[in-house]
Amino acid sequence: MFAKSLVLAVGCGALMLGCAGQPDETQEIVDNLVEAGFPADDIMVVDGKVYVGRDAEVSLTASREMLAQDNTTEEQYRTTNLVSSSVTKICISGSTFTGAFSTALDLAIQEYNELPLTFTMARTPSTGCSVTINAVIQPGVVGGSAGFPSGGLPYPTVNIGGGLSSYSVDVIKHVIKHELGHTIGLRHTDYYNRSISCGSGGNEGDAGVGAIHIPGTPTTAAVGGSLMNSCFRSVESGHFTPGDRVALVYLYAPATMNFETRDARRTISTGDWAPSNYKAECASGEPVTGLSLNPASRHARVALCRLGGDSRYPHDGCYARSFATADSRGTSATGDWDSGYYKGECRTNEFVAGVAQSITNEITAVLCCPGNVAHNACAARVFDGQDSRESSTTGDWDNGSWKGECGPGRYVGGLSRGTTDGAPHALLCCSP
Repeated sequence: MFAKSLVLAVGCGALMLGCAGQPDETQEIVDNLVEAGFPADDIMVVDGKVYVGRDAEVSLTASREMLAQDNTTEEQYRTTNLVSSSVTKICISGSTFTGAFSTALDLAIQEYNELPLTFTMARTPSTGCSVTINAVIQPGVVGGSAGFPSGGLPYPTVNIGGGLSSYSVDVIKHVIKHELGHTIGLRHTDYYNRSISCGSGGNEGDAGVGAIHIPGTPTTAAVGGSLMNSCFRSVESGHFTPGDRVALVYLYAPATMNFETRDARRTISTGDWAPSNYKAECASGEPVTGLSLNPASRHARVALCRLGGDSRYPHDGCYARSFATADSRGTSATGDWDSGYYKGECRTNEFVAGVAQSITNEITAVLCCPGNVAHNACAARVFDGQDSRESSTTGDWDNGSWKGECGPGRYVGGLSRGTTDGAPHALLCCSP
């Protein structure tokens, strides 16, 4: 994310791909990128390193992976060029970061850790590191650079421009978080038109590395709309935007979403369907399949999604069904499956994609979405007082809490709650 006014000096005196004297490895990276389909004017060689999109360094291994993958499917890119689930702790060495740079690095790590991801970040020295990223101050540069994941690991180096010393801590934090985003596989939000955030520039291309839209996030970029815009402003807050959070959660959140004290949503495409409530919501292609209850507080804690992008569970035409004060059911064909409790139940052609609770932790609504489902063989699973799970193959996804869970191939079609305390009581599990 070099500042748009920065002039880059390259190894041959000017930007020239394939110029004489380039090391064989550098030339192979360039050749691989060209073969993968990158526009020649989007590839830069700076001090023997190869960049695309002006700030994403590409290693020889990563360039070879781009050619080895089958680019006809989006999933292949995600499999090859995201960070593996075996990476549980990413450590960052910033030994040369002092003053505002040190503060900004600490804040960047803290704000990544506030998201419900499968990995945490920590600054070295630290124990239990799955991998370590070396963060380096690059003198005379206003901006930063990094690379994309390779072999299931994040890119091992982040360069942060020393010229940022004249900017605020928030801006430095923005740049650090942006470059860390590249190391775990995020592209520029405005990759298709860099002029949106930079004032000039064209399309970076998708080609080998991919530019795959993340479900639930905006399809168009706007100035200030994402931390992953190509260029930054002097007024950046350094905070993740809602779209940034959804992108990271979609890519790296586990199937569980803790919404006891905040929203935990894998998409925001459905809008704020329960204002002033804490919401758990699965992404398109995912039904809710489980819910947990904290025995001590009697609050709903964690919702379980079935990941995998099943086309039977789209997120189109969704709506909230509120049942805080009475039953709200789209069908009565399933009978009174939890007598004495308020029930929220989707229609027979709908599934539960989300659950909402008030800030005082009373269940208020379910999010119903039309799908290719039919409410077959529905059965209630009462989990107030004990686990009630049709299957335990997902493991103990909320240790210490009571869990209700539908079995493989089944989905939540309804939820009940207590009439006085609002605590969740039973799931209605159905088959498509």
